[in-house]
This record gives sequence, structure tokens and C-alpha cells, in this order.
Amino acid sequence: MDIGLVELRQQRLQKLFDDCQQQVISQVIGPFGLSVAMFEDRNGGNVTTVHNFESDDVDISYVAEKDEGHYEASRSKYDRDNIKQLSKKKKDDLKSSGVDGYTGKSVSPSDLEADHVTSLKTIHNTRKNHLAFETGDGYDRLSAVANSDENLVATHRDVNNPKRAKDIIEFANEEVDGKANRDKLGLKDELMLAAKQRSEQHLGSTANRAILKKQAGELLQTGGKQAALMGLRQSLGLLLTELVNGLFNEFKVLIKAGVEAGKTLFEEIKERLQRVIASVVKKIPAAASQAFQGGVSGFMSNLITFLINNFLSTAKRFVTIIREGLLGLVKAFKMIMFPPKGMTSSEALQEGLKVLTAVVVTSVGFLLQESVATFLKTLPFLIPVADAVSGVLIGIMTGLLSAFLAYQLDNLFARYRYAYDEKLLDAIATDAKLTEKMAGDLVVASEASLSSIAKYRESIKSYEKTGELLGAAGRASQAMASSLAQAVESAKTQVAETKEMISYLDETNALLDDFFGKKATE
Repeated sequence: MDIGLVELRQQRLQKLFDDCQQQVISQVIGPFGLSVAMFEDRNGGNVTTVHNFESDDVDISYVAEKDEGHYEASRSKYDRDNIKQLSKKKKDDLKSSGVDGYTGKSVSPSDLEADHVTSLKTIHNTRKNHLAFETGDGYDRLSAVANSDENLVATHRDVNNPKRAKDIIEFANEEVDGKANRDKLGLKDELMLAAKQRSEQHLGSTANRAILKKQAGELLQTGGKQAALMGLRQSLGLLLTELVNGLFNEFKVLIKAGVEAGKTLFEEIKERLQRVIASVVKKIPAAASQAFQGGVSGFMSNLITFLINNFLSTAKRFVTIIREGLLGLVKAFKMIMFPPKGMTSSEALQEGLKVLTAVVVTSVGFLLQESVATFLKTLPFLIPVADAVSGVLIGIMTGLLSAFLAYQLDNLFARYRYAYDEKLLDAIATDAKLTEKMAGDLVVASEASLSSIAKYRESIKSYEKTGELLGAAGRASQAMASSLAQAVESAKTQVAETKEMISYLDETNALLDDFFGKKATE
């Protein structure tokens, strides 16, 4: 086997052992150690939601401790005496108009009575109102809303007495002796609908505003507390993990190597402790960063738990999972999306997946912890320490499993990179062959170009000689033209002379003819 592969395998195994140690210590100190001591997670989270408050499928532990009294009051039987009655002044003011609010007719004030459009019983039996108005023994705030002007109408006693706690539209539709109350009492639909709409809108908006104000304040308070605790836990966890790891490694080396020559055991231990403390001090800036991240995670997990509980009721284990898991998710997202300097995107993805794996394993561990603790409590001698022991056992198991899965991820990415490197080398080799062929073609083309250039040079020389010959021919032609011009001029002169000679001869011939003619006649 190749020596390099053997060394690589040994390095990976050593890294696995180191990661197991690191993960086990981190899990035992962090989620299954400090978290148990610092956080008291409860069913439904830290802020009571309307969903949990109204639900009959959950027990009171889904309601915050401060809301337990209101929770019980919302499920108690309606008792009219618990809600304050209208004052005499308010009744008189309401009746002084002398107009029936449901019929629109003028009525003697002595015959008018104050009617609660939405009945006191309906208001009491709407559980949301008890959470909104924090009703207790006094029912003061609930009474104030129930007896508000928007929920009161002055009507004739003949309407108010039979209506009692019924809805006004429901009462108007009821038939008595074959005749609807609407027709029998002269009730007008537009007045009844307007009164009902005004009442329901006022009661609903008032309750919603009260709940929003209540929950917003509690979210800030509990979120701040969760942020502080989570920040403290993260910073302490990092420093304690560094301390325990350092002590473990230093004493492991001490046991293996022994005391250095010339030193006492006390001096050796003191020196190693100083090194450990120095390494812990160096981690303080990182602990401060972890405190900030933990604070953000603590606040956000509290908010997310609240949002979830508006639709689903979460058990306390899921509250813990949300808090611990959110921190891991933030770390993984930050690692993948914003890799540290000097880390490639592939390496960042690898580290991010390892963090996500640890989150999943830890979440499963939280779900199993309660079952393990319950099992341990079946052993009488473990009952006092069952919760602590279960935390340690689950912490060790999740730490080892997280390290093993991280090791498998490293191997997977290593195989992927090796296969990728092989493909890359093949591609490079193929590219080299293509490059070599292209270079050969370029050489051939270059040689052809050089040959063409040489021929061009010879052609240019030939053109130059031809030019010289043409120049000489031109010059010869010019000389010949000059000679021809001279010959023409000479010929012209000779012709002129010849003409004169001929003329002279003609004259001489005429004289001779005349002479010989005369001789003949004589």
C-alpha cells in the first residue's frame, strides 16, 4: 500500500479521536450540561399565546405561570356577580335619551333598561378576554370593557327581559306564538346590526390591543433574559471546553512522558496548568463573539417559539430543540454563505454540513433524554441523579455520533475531491494533447507563412528588376523619340531642298524645251 495513503488514513483516524473528545466534552458541558442548569424550559414557551390559552387539549403547563390564575378563571362557570354592575348614574345617562336603540321608537325613560349587546356571559365565556384583560378575583378590566358605551343599548324592558344573554339577531329571529320577536316587538334590522357590529368590533379590537401590548412586553422581557443566558452559556461553554480539553491533553502527555528531568512533579503540573490557563485566556475574544451569537440566538429562539405556539402547542423538549438548534443553524448558514478568509466554498459547505449534522443529532438526543431519564428512575439507587446521568449519557452518545458522522462527511468530500481531481487531470491531459496538436498546426502554418514570405521577397526583387528594365526601356524610348524627331526635321529639310531642286529642274527643263523648240522651227 502507498505510504502516503497510510499516513493520510492515520491522520484521519487521529482527527476522529480528537473530534470525539472535543464533541463529547462540548455536548456534556453545553446542551446537556450548562443548558440544564441555566434554563428552565417549559411547555408552550415563556409567553402565553391565545392558541395555548384557549385550547382544551393542553394542561396548564402550556400557560405561563403569571397567567395560570386567568387560565383557571377562563374555565370557571359564569357568575354574573363576578362582573361589576352598571352604576346608577350610567344607567340614568343611558335612559335619558328616551329612544329605544333596537326599535328607534320614543320610550319613557322609566320603561328603558340598559342592555349588553354582547352579553356578560358571552364575554366571560370568550377565553381570549381573560388573557387580554388579566382577569382575577376582581374582574375589574373585564367589567370595564363589558360595561363600555360601545356595548350598551337602551331598550324597552319588554325587549331586555326576554332577550337576557341571547344574541340580539338570534333573539329577533325567535318565534313566540308563531310570530317572530322582530315583528312582535318592532325590532329594526339596521339598528340591531349596527349595535352588534359596534359591540363586536370594540370588544375584539380592545382585546387584540391588550394582548399585543401584553405579549410584546413579555417577549422583550423573556427574550432579553434568554439572550443573556444563552450568551453567557456560549461564552462559558467555550472557555470550559477549552479548559477541560487543555487539562485532558496536558495530563495525558504528563502520564505518557512523565516528569521532565530536573523538575519536581509539582513544578511540572504548575507549568502545564499555566499553559492551559494561557490558552483559555486567548479564547476570551472568541468567547465574547460566541456570547453575541448566543444572545441573538436566545432572543430569536424565544420569538420563534412564541410564533410556533400561536398555531401549535410545543412541549418543553421542542422548546429546547428550537433554542439549541437555532444556534447551530445560524452557524451553519454563516459558514456556508460567508466562508472565513482562506476557506474555499467546498470546504465551507463541508464544515457547514458537519454543524447541521451535530444539530440533528443533538435534537434527537433531547428527544431521547426524557425516555432515558424515565428508564433510569426505575432503578431506585439512580432516582436522585437520573436527570444528571441521563444528560451525561446522552451527551456522550451525541458527541460520539456527531464526531463519527463528521468523519464520514470528511471521507465523502475527500472521495469527491479525489474523483474530481482525477477528472480534472484527465481533462488537463486531454487539453494538453489538443494544445500540442494545435501547436503543431501552428508550426506548419508558420512554416507555410515563412515560405510565402520568402516567395514574396523574390517576387518583389523580380518586380524591382522589371521596374529597372522598364525604366531603361523608357529612357531608350525617349532617346529614340528624340532621334526620330531629329530625323523628321532632317527629312523635312531634305524634302524642302528636294522640292526646290525639282522646281529648279522643272524650270531648267522648260527652258531646254523652249530652246530646243526654237531650234527645230528654224
